[in-house]
Amino acid sequence: MKYEPLSIEEILSNNYYIIPRYQRNYAWEKTEIAQLIRDINEYSQNGESKNYYLGSLVCFKREDGVFELVDGQQRFTTLVLINLVLKNWNYENKDNDILFVVKTSNLKFDSRKRVQNYIDRLYNTDKNDFINVLCDFNDQDISIVAIKDAIEIIQEELRSIENVTDFSDTFYNKVYLFHVDIPKDTDLNHYFEIMNNRGEQLEKHEIVKALLMGKLATDDEMDHQKFAMIWEACSDMSNYVNVKMEDADNETNDHVSYTLKEIIEHNNDKDTINKEKYTQDKYKSIINFSNFLLQVLKLRYEQVALDDKKLLQQFKEIDPEPKIFINDLLKYRKMFDTYVIKQDITNADETKQNWGIRKLDNADSNTIIKTFEDDEEIVKIELMLYYSDSSNTYNDWLHKIMKWLSKNENPTAEKYRQELWEIAKSKFNRVCLSYPNITIYNLYFIDFLLWKLYKEKKEGAPDTIINKIENIKNKFNNFKFRQLTSREHLLSQEHARRNDPENISLYNGIGNLCLISASQNSKGNKENPIDKKKLFQDDNSSLKRLIMFESFENNTWGKEQIRKHQEEIKKLVDIYLSQNTPISSHP
Repeated sequence: MKYEPLSIEEILSNNYYIIPRYQRNYAWEKTEIAQLIRDINEYSQNGESKNYYLGSLVCFKREDGVFELVDGQQRFTTLVLINLVLKNWNYENKDNDILFVVKTSNLKFDSRKRVQNYIDRLYNTDKNDFINVLCDFNDQDISIVAIKDAIEIIQEELRSIENVTDFSDTFYNKVYLFHVDIPKDTDLNHYFEIMNNRGEQLEKHEIVKALLMGKLATDDEMDHQKFAMIWEACSDMSNYVNVKMEDADNETNDHVSYTLKEIIEHNNDKDTINKEKYTQDKYKSIINFSNFLLQVLKLRYEQVALDDKKLLQQFKEIDPEPKIFINDLLKYRKMFDTYVIKQDITNADETKQNWGIRKLDNADSNTIIKTFEDDEEIVKIELMLYYSDSSNTYNDWLHKIMKWLSKNENPTAEKYRQELWEIAKSKFNRVCLSYPNITIYNLYFIDFLLWKLYKEKKEGAPDTIINKIENIKNKFNNFKFRQLTSREHLLSQEHARRNDPENISLYNGIGNLCLISASQNSKGNKENPIDKKKLFQDDNSSLKRLIMFESFENNTWGKEQIRKHQEEIKKLVDIYLSQNTPISSHP
């Protein structure tokens, strides 16, 4: 094979890269995109003189000179989208035009022509029209929605960077990829299968595996085999682990050996192993395997930090006993599979989203069933916690869930729902209800309270809100949490500063705020409330914004309407979070 290190600018400026039919759709979300951008920015801020190596692009050169992407298409597509956002960068004039940007896309598709057309159209759009084109494309193809969401995440991440010009200089000139050409006579289908199953590079979690296995007795081949097979089964986070396990709470070494022996006997035939991977690439997990390893380690060692960049360091410091850890890994992975949301990605209808809490059917291990019959609120709470996490790296909320489950096996839906509700309430900050201190989570939580009020008509809730919900109940009925990252003033701060500076705190308060997507924030930034209502009144991604639209009086949204809505929301929160300390009367 031929290895060649190339800068991002060189990669994006030269040659064409095509994603073949056998590759899956673009699937990176906030966790992967945010981590990539933050790692590059951290490197940029450190002022390193050496180059930063991001990984590899494994390619096969076709007869027409186009490079077929065998491995690395998710990363490459993300780089193309980051370049696209930088090409159109013009955020509040904080930075001058970005240097080094590549003007055209060299990303092509064997199939998915609609995705191809969407990306090409965005690349060919003038900077001043970029946001409008991004928002106006209403295709519900899940592949296009994924690209659009990724662009919004990139926009939001770059806005949090102090100096995007410095970031871009590092991005284009100091970040390198290894361009790997595989031989022409390679069987691509076989090679791709190996790459999917094994991974091209030795990842950190594979090094952890090697460290732990190195502590097992060197003459006990069966122990090594048992350990490796459990690790392999648990490492595929898109799969439901189909392993029988008796009484996982018994943590003696004898029991561990018995459990592992049973697993080996259950999985000894390679054909059986292959058949049992029937769910592969069907489900999306909320965390990756490195994050999950730390979750498991922290359940036994509370001092562990949930930062996968420190994965190796923490395993070396803790130095867990391998047999105990592998038993914990299997036990908590089955618990995770049973009680934590996953997304079914086999259905291309984005409006359905297909998040759910499911498990393997005990009667038929080839069937996935709902864990709880009545789980709508449980799924909503977990989705709220997931989407509101800024990077989905640390996931303290997930640790609280797993810790509680470890002490409360086989909970009823009601008991589990109540625990999730307590976790959700504990994250809500009753003090920070005004801009700029209000958190993304606080706004998600208020949307959840509005949905909860719609479902249960809680006694004592403001009649004004109940009536408004009734007017638009169809939009509440099919409400689904989505990735929203911008805190929006319905009446702009600029308007408040210019026309009513004495009441700026009111306009920055909860009565004038809602949660929307980054692209909607950009698109509606200069619009007055009436125009925003025309643009977004049919969009139910934010329930609070819909209630604000319903609160217009004589087609007006001003100081009095904001004040009334602020009191509504505070009463709503007080009813659901009945505590001794009321919400402050100040916005």
